Amino acid sequence: MIAASELDELILSFCDARWRKVARIFGNTMQVLEDRGIQISGGVADALDARMEALVKSGRLEAQGNIRRWRFSEVRLPAGAAVARQKLEA
Repeated sequence: MIAASELDELILSFCDARWRKVARIFGNTMQVLEDRGIQISGGVADALDARMEALVKSGRLEAQGNIRRWRFSEVRLPAGAAVARQKLEA
């Protein structure tokens, strides 16, 4: 399985300053995991839920809605993090 810190960075790589559906972010994350040959099983959904909750609680992401309801919730990078990412990408 993938380390929590690596999973966090993968999740964050699909986040932006704009609100994005949790389902979209997790779909992209699972696709990358599959492409890397990492076995996708039932435990992956629980791991993603746990990491998303940790990212929101730590302030690395902002959330609206119940993040455990993937299709009905959204997350985004906090304003300062989004600006820092834009500077790194420039």
